Amino acid sequence: MKNRAGIFVLISAGVIIGLLIAEILVRIFLPQNRLTTWIEMHPDGFMMNQKGVTAIHHFNERTAEYRLNQFGLRGYEHSPGNDLNILFLGDSFTFGLLLAEEDTFIATLQEKVNSAFPQKGINLLNGGVGGAGLADWPLWLEELGNSIAPDMIIYMMHTADIDRSISKNLFVVNEADSSLIQSQRWEPRQFLMRTGRQGWYRALQKRSDLMNLLVSIAWDKFYFKDQTNGFNQETTQVPIPSEEQRYIESGYSDLLGLLLFERLSNWCAENECTISAATTGFFGFGEENYYTYPFYQKISNQGLLSMSFFDNTRCMVDKTGGSKEQIIIEGDGHPNEKGAARIAECSWHWLQEVIREVSDEN
Repeated sequence: MKNRAGIFVLISAGVIIGLLIAEILVRIFLPQNRLTTWIEMHPDGFMMNQKGVTAIHHFNERTAEYRLNQFGLRGYEHSPGNDLNILFLGDSFTFGLLLAEEDTFIATLQEKVNSAFPQKGINLLNGGVGGAGLADWPLWLEELGNSIAPDMIIYMMHTADIDRSISKNLFVVNEADSSLIQSQRWEPRQFLMRTGRQGWYRALQKRSDLMNLLVSIAWDKFYFKDQTNGFNQETTQVPIPSEEQRYIESGYSDLLGLLLFERLSNWCAENECTISAATTGFFGFGEENYYTYPFYQKISNQGLLSMSFFDNTRCMVDKTGGSKEQIIIEGDGHPNEKGAARIAECSWHWLQEVIREVSDEN
């Protein structure tokens, strides 16, 4: 018995020493920008924030703290009531990646709202989720929308939204009747998703470069199963578009985008809210993704959406002289504090009118 105990102690000590050495080596040769997990994938394949957690995110000299409420919205706890609740949806630009909560463009807009409408209870809710595309949001709303009970939704379109929708394959267009068929490229491994919520896991992420390196490798290689097998028509396990449909000339991506916007509109119609779309304003800085930019051009020039559409692109270009370098985080590309302030300034031109209209209706 003593020999077994001694062997166990020696093995444990060896493992601990080995991990300490590995940690030191990673810090010297592969230093990591530490973070604690706050994003996860729902079993149905759409991205969402974890609920009721606080996460830390380091990037070079920056450190941001993300406070997520009971619905996974960034900010304070939300209790639907008699106030006017305006829910912003979008990707990490809307979320405010690497920014303090008070520096996000939604928080800045909230200050403007409080000043311009002091007698009204108006809450701007930050529903941004990093990595989300247009196709994530119908499923997200069907999961969480009724609990949040927004009076209005503003979808902040960014430069990769349709590309992500094609890549994630959450919906496929039925050629027979141009309806949406729910599908799913990435199947999350639920054990790993559950592990990401554990306190010990998050504590190690917060303190260990080695842990962050291992998580980044696991996220890329093991967290998700590709049910399309790389969009292989012969071996896919789920519906996927044809190879021809994946060419921009087919018009498939444009139809998919319009149908996704229609599904968002239908959700609002069924749940007594109004919906508008806007852009982050970054379409004027040369970010021409394969599917999203042509779609943006069509909806902005041809008025194809069945909802109000507010394009911040011209305003952002005017305020920056056409150069985004002054308004993004160096080495990352997300808006810095100045960039978020510019988005807020451009959005305020139309948001105050929207609020007046919605307030009068309510």
